[in-house]
Amino acid sequence: MAGEEKVFEEIKGKTLQDCKNRLYERYGQDYHIEHVRSEFVPGGFLHLGQKEIQVVTYSLRGVYSNMSRQPEKSARQETEQLEKNRQAILDRQNAILLNSQFKAVENKIEEMQKNINSRLENISAVPLEKHESIKKIEALLEENEFTVSYIRMIEDRIKAEFSLDRLDDFRLVQRYVVDWIGESISIAPQKTFRPPHVIIVVGPTGVGKTTTIAKMAARPVLEAKEQGKDRPELCIITIDTMRVGALEQLSRFGDILLKNGQKVLKAEKADDVREIYEEYRNHVDYIFIDTSGYSPNDAAHIGEMKNILSVDNMNPDVYLSLCASTKASDLHNIIRNYEPFGYDSVIITKCDETKQLGNIISVLYEKHKSISYITDGQRVPRNISRANVVDILKNLSGFEIDRVHIEDKFGEK
Repeated sequence: MAGEEKVFEEIKGKTLQDCKNRLYERYGQDYHIEHVRSEFVPGGFLHLGQKEIQVVTYSLRGVYSNMSRQPEKSARQETEQLEKNRQAILDRQNAILLNSQFKAVENKIEEMQKNINSRLENISAVPLEKHESIKKIEALLEENEFTVSYIRMIEDRIKAEFSLDRLDDFRLVQRYVVDWIGESISIAPQKTFRPPHVIIVVGPTGVGKTTTIAKMAARPVLEAKEQGKDRPELCIITIDTMRVGALEQLSRFGDILLKNGQKVLKAEKADDVREIYEEYRNHVDYIFIDTSGYSPNDAAHIGEMKNILSVDNMNPDVYLSLCASTKASDLHNIIRNYEPFGYDSVIITKCDETKQLGNIISVLYEKHKSISYITDGQRVPRNISRANVVDILKNLSGFEIDRVHIEDKFGEK
């Protein structure tokens, strides 16, 4: 810039061109040669001769002109910059080294993981030997016809809650399993209804619905007699138009249960049910309705029966009747196809014909359904009782049942 004082420096070289090359390497075009002179310096063998060199006096332009005024500071800055550059190079080398080490470790871990997975696959391919107590429990559950999924649930719970040492105590394992079975059984609570209490029993053919209706109708009559109360007023309706003799069978029970020469009433369509309900609703304590039995796959007739029973404001207490000996796959089908009735709970019938209730317990547990009544014979009204966990557990086949324990745990308080 104009007015700036020039600073002159010298550089020495063998030739003028040698000096120019060194200046260009150092400053590029930002220098100006002010003066050139020759000097002679000692040289040759034992420095007895002389050698000519060129001395170039130059000045700097641009940024180098300012730097030249603070030679000590520039040197310090250059040293610091060199140190920074050196450290950056070292850091980069270290990062590259660490990255390569990390990759080597990752590769090693990946190789180890593949090795572990391969061993686990080999282990899983070989079935683990079950503990003897688990084998015995599995055999007992199969004997009682519990479903495969229910047995698996019990086995998983044993494995989760028992150490190997405790598994050796089979009586303890068995006691816990009986408790778990009891806990999986849901008993429907008794409800209080305003008269008339409308009770409907639905279910497939052959499960004993008509006899069950008669037993349920006889219960309040018998209870009133035992308690010295007035005999309740009943109305019995059948919509079973499919089974031959259904009306006659129910009428024989009606002759015993109904008063003043009343008869069992027959309804074939929704209007019939509605008219009977409206006529008797203010005069009776109970209305019992027997229904037709259809195959659980007969969705059309089941839907028709649902429509017949759809009476405004009747608010029935609906039970699904299931035979104790029905296989699990059929129970699933029946429960699903009768869902439209909105049944409150189930009645297990014909328990006198089988002692294996594992199928019923399993399916009702899986479907989250509760049990209200159990029937175990043809006698009216004796062979029907409120369901309770203790009686069901006592009928388990092959299990050692601690009756005092289950009474304390599951008995009515």
